Amino acid sequence: MTFLLSCLDLFFTFLKIGILGFGGGYAMMSMIMMECEKYSITTAQFADLNALDMVVPGPIAINAATYVGYLHSGFWGAFAATIGVSLPSFLIVSLVLHFISKYRENTIMNGAMSGIKPAAVGLIAVVALKIAFEVLSKPGADAMSVFTDPMGTISFLMVAVFFVTAVANIRFKVNPILLTVLAGVVGAILS
Repeated sequence: MTFLLSCLDLFFTFLKIGILGFGGGYAMMSMIMMECEKYSITTAQFADLNALDMVVPGPIAINAATYVGYLHSGFWGAFAATIGVSLPSFLIVSLVLHFISKYRENTIMNGAMSGIKPAAVGLIAVVALKIAFEVLSKPGADAMSVFTDPMGTISFLMVAVFFVTAVANIRFKVNPILLTVLAGVVGAILS
């Protein structure tokens, strides 16, 4: 595939994600993960994206598009994917602002939104579970080994890092960016 076709493919892939993705960036992550299998993006790279998103400003969907595009085709791939995922939101928000007062009380629209909300939560949960397994398991472990050999599958160091950072953030309100950097240092030193 030529470089131009590669960038166009990224653009149209992320345009599709931008059009069909509801519920915010994290809800779109399962769709991004599924679509990006054809670009050979691994779950570990998505885990890196999730950590990177904590320290890089911007919405997760745009950061994901930029990251995947860059991994696949460098700067121009990142540019094409970012424009692709952003364009639908820009156009849809412009249209919604124009018609919002007319459809605010529409029962069909409210019903559709009521159905989209639980689906978005489910999509977020799937991505969270996939990333959690990749991060909290030992390298090379598969998902079924959690049920057959849980003690040999789970990385207790990573579970400890998870719980310490969760408690530090929730209980003591430690800045998540600081926790992400510290967790990265601990992982680099002890892994």
